[in-house]
Amino acid sequence: MEILSPSQWLQSISAGDEILLVNPPVSEVRYAWLKWNQPSDLLLLSNKLKEVLGCKVELLDFMLPDENGRVPNKDYNLKHINGINYKTRLYGTPLDKITKNLDKMSSVWKPNHIVITSLTSYWYEPIIRIIPLFRTYFPEIKISLIGAFPTIETEEAKKIGADIIVNDFFDFTDTIQDFSIYSQETTKLLNDNKELSFGGIKYTQTNTINNIQKQINSLLESKIKNIVIFEHDIFNEDSFILNELLDYIEYNNININIHGLCGIDPSKAKGDIYQKMIRNGFRSFFLEYDATNNELNLDSYKKAYYDLVKFNPIKKIASGNLAGFLMIGTPDDELESMFRHSFNILETCGSLIPKPYTPVPGTVEYKKAINDLGLDKISPHLFPFAEINGISRTDYKDFYQHAAFLNEKRNGSAFNFFDDSHTSISLRKSLSKKVGIL
Repeated sequence: MEILSPSQWLQSISAGDEILLVNPPVSEVRYAWLKWNQPSDLLLLSNKLKEVLGCKVELLDFMLPDENGRVPNKDYNLKHINGINYKTRLYGTPLDKITKNLDKMSSVWKPNHIVITSLTSYWYEPIIRIIPLFRTYFPEIKISLIGAFPTIETEEAKKIGADIIVNDFFDFTDTIQDFSIYSQETTKLLNDNKELSFGGIKYTQTNTINNIQKQINSLLESKIKNIVIFEHDIFNEDSFILNELLDYIEYNNININIHGLCGIDPSKAKGDIYQKMIRNGFRSFFLEYDATNNELNLDSYKKAYYDLVKFNPIKKIASGNLAGFLMIGTPDDELESMFRHSFNILETCGSLIPKPYTPVPGTVEYKKAINDLGLDKISPHLFPFAEINGISRTDYKDFYQHAAFLNEKRNGSAFNFFDDSHTSISLRKSLSKKVGIL
């Protein structure tokens, strides 16, 4: 086994290498964003391997949704934490289907190197299952592991059977994603001819505006009109990049649908930016959680409501396409604040999305959570700080039911408005006060 830096790994690759990139299955308690899963790091790497190193590259994407946005899933295992059981599911194309596709692929193309990525440090268990499968088909093949798991948890990554561990993230400073790989015949064969339904574009560190335009044009050439901007903060640099993008769309009369699923920090939305976004293709606005010292910054939510709903003369936002995230599971959570904020967000946004918290890798919190629970139990959906912060795991499960009730959805049994749970009591108290914020 070798431990290589990204630059060392790239230097080990030769022109003409036949490389299969793999986006592995995911095991998780819940995964609400299946339709929007896309292996951005692999698409960036594909571009670099093809254009810079001259390699032949194909992609096996276990998580590629079908035309209806669905990804197969099944019961996987149970996670036991302090007397509470969490049922996990395995998301991704089933292995029996993959083996049939590998049989077909082997008759027309055989890679000499497989590269498996990992989106998080804790989504590693399915990788352990697929490495033996690849060894069976290609006994002499070299397997590299990249992404968050080997970067953050290098020692753990050494144990799962890869030949090369890449111990840091690649530098994709001026690289754009290779969306065209999904239209290659071998990649189509591996993925049951499923087509890419959207493109996740990113801000590059250099030549940002030019590269965003290239990404949009690449997607349009593939007849893909649904776009997500995968950035933590799309309003950075005082929205300069976003404004340039919107001006480019408007000037060229580009007809696209931009889904604002991440990076919309309502505290940074200035002037008429929301209406400019609507005018130039934004179809949904999922607002990041904006709170200070457990108090919601209501002014920023009010602005979103006024600009996107009450005084929006451009295009009505469809039901469910304006939503607010609510961070839960933090070390500083307060149950009363969570419920109060849920009502505030629902009143301004119309929909509420609980966003569970997990500690930032490398921090004291992260190391403590792993030491207390184990690497396989620090998923945000397992609430690694429950009980430590004074809120029980049962309360968090109850809060999810509360959110489902507020969104007029039903998960399992119907919500009981008149029971003695904290959820129902808080809801009854809140509604009895009849106090609005707008």
